[in-house]
Amino acid sequence: MGRKGSRYTIKEKLFYIGLVTQGMVPNAVQRKYGVEHSQVSRWVKRYGLQGIDGLRHRLMGKYPSELKLKIVLEYLEGHSSYPRLCDKYNIPNVSTIYQWVHQYTSGKQLTTRSVKQVKDGRKTTQLERVEIVQWIIANDMDYSRAMNKYNVSYGQVYSWTRKFKQGGPEALVDRRGKGKTVHDQLTDNEKRDLEVKRLKARIEHLSTENAVLKKLQELERLDATHHTSTKQSKL
Repeated sequence: MGRKGSRYTIKEKLFYIGLVTQGMVPNAVQRKYGVEHSQVSRWVKRYGLQGIDGLRHRLMGKYPSELKLKIVLEYLEGHSSYPRLCDKYNIPNVSTIYQWVHQYTSGKQLTTRSVKQVKDGRKTTQLERVEIVQWIIANDMDYSRAMNKYNVSYGQVYSWTRKFKQGGPEALVDRRGKGKTVHDQLTDNEKRDLEVKRLKARIEHLSTENAVLKKLQELERLDATHHTSTKQSKL
């Protein structure tokens, strides 16, 4: 029976990976050497994605906060799945990433025992929060760019967007320790400014999309022309 993956040396893992790359299927490796075929498959995937680093064992709880945030964002933006992220970043199991995602979308910080806490964004006004959420919606829910553009945390933008969708601008009033007052209402001028900024953000986003689309169409046209001329030259 095979040992646990963390007890294999890098040299041993490379040996089994080499057998697979030479044509031996993981099931055959298991029958001959006793190492789990699923383990071998994971090593092959991780080696292909990260090289030697993908084969190193990382102790639980020692993942840098920056890495946790990167993985969480990649999942929430729909770029990957739990299993793929496990393979890509050498995470032992999907439950680890699931816990990070749940922790972060609940507004909690992603921390490690050996590093300082991740910056928890900054203080903002209701007006700023509405502007940020409008920008996010106008840019197809691009939370990552919003974080950099407005110097806020993912927990903030995710929470604000969810509240805004459920209750509009009033849902973004900070009522901690106080009741609702007349000052919680945005003025007409503020509403007009927000609408202008929302439209401007959407126009800029669509302009970028159109520019990319035109470039793709141009490349497709050049490619089609190249293939046509190639065929004619062969006649």
